Amino acid sequence: MKKLRVICLLLCLDILCAPICTYAGEGLSWTIVSDGTEDEADSGNSHMEEWEIGNDTDDKTGSANEDKSGNAESEDNEKADEKTESENKPGEDSEKDDEKDKPDSDRKKSDADSDDDQSDDALKGDYPSGNIYSDSEIKEMIDEKYKELESAYEIRDRFKKTKTIDSIDSFILNFCGDPLSDKKIVFLGDSITAGNGGTLTPDGSGLDYTNFIAKYTEAEIVNLGIGGAPFEGNDNDDALVHRYTDIPGDADIIVLFAGINDLFAGSENFGSLDELEEGTYCGDIYQTFKQIHKLHPDADIHVVITYPNKMEEYKEYINENWQDYADVQIELAEKFDFHVINLYEEGFMDSGDSKIRNAFFKDDIHPDDLGSEILGRHILVHLIENYI
Repeated sequence: MKKLRVICLLLCLDILCAPICTYAGEGLSWTIVSDGTEDEADSGNSHMEEWEIGNDTDDKTGSANEDKSGNAESEDNEKADEKTESENKPGEDSEKDDEKDKPDSDRKKSDADSDDDQSDDALKGDYPSGNIYSDSEIKEMIDEKYKELESAYEIRDRFKKTKTIDSIDSFILNFCGDPLSDKKIVFLGDSITAGNGGTLTPDGSGLDYTNFIAKYTEAEIVNLGIGGAPFEGNDNDDALVHRYTDIPGDADIIVLFAGINDLFAGSENFGSLDELEEGTYCGDIYQTFKQIHKLHPDADIHVVITYPNKMEEYKEYINENWQDYADVQIELAEKFDFHVINLYEEGFMDSGDSKIRNAFFKDDIHPDDLGSEILGRHILVHLIENYI
């Protein structure tokens, strides 16, 4: 009898547990198994917790086994599909084979061309092509800068004036192009033109302002500067009155830059604009200008008046004013319709100012390399004014 009861109990337990085991094996949650109401579901929460805890390992194991088998089957199917697609598209494979057969240099070249194309497209997309200013806009800006130069000459602080002028000069040269590229420019002058204050170059001369002008233009430049050269020719073969014949006949622009050595020659050689006697400062300037005008009727001729300088203060040696010497050059230049670059009146690079002298000069009169650079820029800005 006891055995019968045990068998019946086991059969009842087997019947009651069969659905739960079946659904648990399928990985379903307790809420899905229950078909009862919310109350019934709530009342079975404790059973659900026991179920989830008790079968957590089985769920993970079952899921993992199913995932592995499913993923393996899926990967096999994908490989089969890829193989079929590969067999159906022989052209792509042949292209890949051809690419593999190419030499490394060809493949690199192809990649580089592709990168260049992408780079070009990116640049075209990010930046405008060509100059962002029209020719008329550039001309208008440059004209405005020349007006600013006139205002800069009125600045009282000599150091600030020189720096301001150089800033404007740089702007003009950066935008004007090279209007003198097909010209021959000849510079006839003294030690400032010869570069006596500049760093020595391999030929034994020093860097001078014409070297820096050459950085801004492709024009042919001829430097005829000699240290100590005056205009007046008494006992000085290097005087300009004896050397104007050295100027090439095909010169397009001629720049005369001298006179400071005449100041040290003394008043006995000054002469007079009324007499223009040979062997005097006034007479020999007149003779030099007259012959250059005659020999080079089509050339643009510029007379540079030397900037204010510390040398003017040495009254015990000169007893005269540089302004008197400058006025002679200006008056005679106007007589022959020459251009005048009046650095003295502008107050540009006044070496009498200690800041300017320390920043831009080798001594009281000769510019160093930096001084020659800003001097060259300013002279060039004057030379190109009628060509832009």
